[in-house]
Amino acid sequence: MNIVKKVKAKWRFIRNNIKRLKLNVYKRKYDKRLSDEVFDAKKVKNILLLRWDNKLGDAIMCGGFISLLKQYRPDIHITVLTGSTTREWLDKSAPADEYIIYSKSNRNDIIKKNKGRFDLFIDLGTHYSHKDLSLSSQFSAKHYMGFNKKNYNLFNVHISKEFNHFKHRYFAAAQMLIENEIKEPLLLPIPNFSNEKKNINEILEKIPHSNSIGVNLFGSGKYRRFSFSEAKKFLLTWRMKYPQDLLVIIPTPSEEKFISSLLVEIGDPLVISPSCKPCFEMSLAIIDKVDFTFTPDTAVVHMGTAINKPIIGVYRYNMQNYDEWKPLSKYSKSIINREPYCTNDSVYVHDFEWNDLEKARENIIKAKV
Repeated sequence: MNIVKKVKAKWRFIRNNIKRLKLNVYKRKYDKRLSDEVFDAKKVKNILLLRWDNKLGDAIMCGGFISLLKQYRPDIHITVLTGSTTREWLDKSAPADEYIIYSKSNRNDIIKKNKGRFDLFIDLGTHYSHKDLSLSSQFSAKHYMGFNKKNYNLFNVHISKEFNHFKHRYFAAAQMLIENEIKEPLLLPIPNFSNEKKNINEILEKIPHSNSIGVNLFGSGKYRRFSFSEAKKFLLTWRMKYPQDLLVIIPTPSEEKFISSLLVEIGDPLVISPSCKPCFEMSLAIIDKVDFTFTPDTAVVHMGTAINKPIIGVYRYNMQNYDEWKPLSKYSKSIINREPYCTNDSVYVHDFEWNDLEKARENIIKAKV
């Protein structure tokens, strides 16, 4: 490992230790239950779902939870504390009754208006930071439901660790609030994308090809996204090895210039991207119409799960994270990045064995025949 990577790993080690120390301090101040009431699901009428990270993948998963409560417990008022991206997805797929749009500037006002209002506060994330604890506790809900939070006094309702994948976690959370057993599978609601599906189908029909592959180059954070040079290298290698494959790059918000420049540099009629404003519906349409989609571990994986379309997902060498977010759709395959050199080494998404991608591609194509 070169000197730059060693320095970065050392800094991440220091930073993570600082976070742990802060959490211990915050636990002494905030990790206290203010209500000794015994949890009774029938009495729960007003819940707050914490999704303040505003990540689309989490929004996709919690949509199933919201839709089940709407069906079986319409007496429960569902509020989601989140950002604009999550709200947009939920409004189009599984609308909550109310949204609280979070920002640092309105934090105190949010707490003041909603303190003591909720019967149940829900946070199903695996990790819990000092910021999460501080915000959660100040709502003073009667009950707190969590996953992997038995070491916190604040939480008195716990989702079993057997429900490791987020889709299954939300199903288990819904079942705890619904008296009768839910026998049907948990479906993940999605926005209507019929118009975009028609448009993509027209594009694909005009270009002769053997296989069509959706390509997403972007995930959250710099380690889950392809740099321009790595994206170019990746696409050119794919086209060289599989000259009959049509690669359809999924439009991504704020990445329009990146994608257009990439297409110009590659200059290949079988590497395309729809010339439209990026949106959920277009992403869903591409995933639906192509033979399979390649993507880093990000929301595109969960869109594939929602519509049961095959995905090749690239994941960090972290089995806990993989088990939580792996693709569940039919024929899907996963590629694991190289193992980190040390505990605090971060690995870029492109750092995987090409042979693993070839095997995944071949297996999906054979399975779909």
